[in-house]
Amino acid sequence: MGKVMKSPYRQPPTIDGLRAVENGTLEWFDTEMYSNLNTGVLEQYLNEKNREEGFRVSHFHWKKVFIGIMLGSMFAIINQYTGLKVGLIVGGTWYISYLFGLWRKWGPTEINIASGAGTGAEKTATGFVFTFPAIYLLAKSNEYRQADGTFLIEDVPSASIALIAAMLGAMLGVMYFTLFRRVWLVEDPLPVPGFEAFVKLADIANDISTGAVEHARRSIRLVTMWGAGTMLFTFFRDFPIFKEEGEKIPILEKALLDLDYYHHGNIVYPHYKLTYLGFGLIPLQLAVGWFMKFRTALLVSIGTLVSWFIIVPMAVGLDAPVYIVSMDADIALSEFGGGYGSGASFKAYGGIARVIAIGAILGGGLTSLAKMAKVFKKAGEGMFKPMKKGEEEEETSQEFVKGKGWYEWPLSLIPIQAMVVIVGVTIVFRAGGFPLFQSLIFSILLAGVTFFLGAIAVKVMGETSITPVSGTSFIVFLMLFLVFKAMGTSDTTNLIMSLVGTTVFGTSISLAGDITHDFKIGMYMGTRPYHLVKGELAGIVPGTIIAALAATMFSTLLAEGDLKLDAPQANAFATIAQMMVGGNVPFEYLFIGIIIGIWAELSTGMGTAFGLGMYLKLPITLPLLVGGAARNLWIDYKLNPRAEKEGWSEAEKTMVSLETYMRGTGLIVGEALMGTIVAFYYLGFD
Repeated sequence: MGKVMKSPYRQPPTIDGLRAVENGTLEWFDTEMYSNLNTGVLEQYLNEKNREEGFRVSHFHWKKVFIGIMLGSMFAIINQYTGLKVGLIVGGTWYISYLFGLWRKWGPTEINIASGAGTGAEKTATGFVFTFPAIYLLAKSNEYRQADGTFLIEDVPSASIALIAAMLGAMLGVMYFTLFRRVWLVEDPLPVPGFEAFVKLADIANDISTGAVEHARRSIRLVTMWGAGTMLFTFFRDFPIFKEEGEKIPILEKALLDLDYYHHGNIVYPHYKLTYLGFGLIPLQLAVGWFMKFRTALLVSIGTLVSWFIIVPMAVGLDAPVYIVSMDADIALSEFGGGYGSGASFKAYGGIARVIAIGAILGGGLTSLAKMAKVFKKAGEGMFKPMKKGEEEEETSQEFVKGKGWYEWPLSLIPIQAMVVIVGVTIVFRAGGFPLFQSLIFSILLAGVTFFLGAIAVKVMGETSITPVSGTSFIVFLMLFLVFKAMGTSDTTNLIMSLVGTTVFGTSISLAGDITHDFKIGMYMGTRPYHLVKGELAGIVPGTIIAALAATMFSTLLAEGDLKLDAPQANAFATIAQMMVGGNVPFEYLFIGIIIGIWAELSTGMGTAFGLGMYLKLPITLPLLVGGAARNLWIDYKLNPRAEKEGWSEAEKTMVSLETYMRGTGLIVGEALMGTIVAFYYLGFD
């Protein structure tokens, strides 16, 4: 089974679990499986078990995959709107695929594969939400008109360039992480907080399909009750019903309109000066914090606390200058006063703390890659080996099982896909009228950054369940802009290529994180990774086409002022672009962040999670901390004392713990489904 390495993520295995692994009797969805999640011992055991038995239980059906893709393509449009409106993407494909599969009595692996294809189609919208609209803002929005009345971008390029490039890049992102699957899911398993909910949902489907109806009924009741309660709360919080000054607002907003302590789903302290205090009423985040446990939630939250209680107060107290693009000047923070979203503390966060956080993500991620260099070398040994036929296949490839077929997607296809990306993207950009040399350099950089920065992004996702698309995309934009500027590229061409490149990168790492999540879930039910990659790749093509078309429509309406949406990430990238052209990038803050990230990674082994926490706002991470702390308190002061008093076995303790998984699953499912309904409302009636 191999040597089990030391890891900051790994949980200690149970005695009964070790015995079951040693005897080879542990099965998918056993009680002992849940007791030994993320132990490393379990994952290596299941990986070997799946290589033999996955061919029996993993079933790929094009009809079911097509249904998943249809659902995901629908969400590719929904995500465009919700992402531009609130800066967040509603990931509802998995849950709807699960409910559909449960209705049709699909097995766990069938749900896993079909939903993976659906999320593959859904996640293609990510880059088109966060970065692509910035091109239109810089070309058409009066807010970004230059002092002389001109725009930084004169002509918007054809969306087909971004479409084809994103499609190729997304496929490369998925293939890259067939390699990382061995590193961060088998050899050194990342926790991927919240994945337990998806495994348990699949377990319900398994119980129904194998006849364990009573256990399934209880699980469904718990998910339904908690999910329904969460949907009701989310309805009050988010669904726009009442009109105030021409704007529709939700019930909770209406009820608390005259109170200073509530603002758009957050409990806030309004009388702040040096910083901002707030707690988000986000059930999903409470559940993710519960799954994280206290240590991981604390590491993420400490990063946030450093930003909001050290960096921001210091900047405001010292009256530090922040560059404001619209004024083309460095403005002292004291000039902004208070107020939500525009006060001094928010300007300090956006112009200083967030830049330091991006540096911390980069520093922590690169340090973690350096620490894992030997493991990467071992895992990638087969990537450049030629494909062989016949009896030699088993000897030269861990992913091929003799007499059965491919267990994993062939690693030897990774360098081939990288070359396809380099050649294909170069041709596409050159055909679009961009310089040949810059197009070639861009395609080479894309293949490289998708691997290295994608690895950082996936590591963050594996630690926190959040893929830092915005933070790592900023790094890519900065890098591309500086490279093209050094090559003498004009500002207009530079901005377009850099923003399109960042769009492609955002889509690529989103798909990389998605396939990693699917791999994680599939490991615990016997799904062949080959089937998951096959489904994911099938979903990319229709998803990217729909995402690009929707992005063109929404971005045009947004830039021309016909669609009143905040588009926080797109506006941030447009602002950053203006800063880059004006030569006002705060490199000193990036360097400080890199040092912090290196220190955090060497000290805790979770530097990227720490950096992401620095990047997030306080109302988002505090619910994680509360959820993680609640779980530890529950274990220490309720579960363990009761188990000791009543003489419970490990199995009995695990079953009680599983009930909390179902409640957490209800919180996640309820908010995701109601968020989907709200998105449909905005899309059709707003």
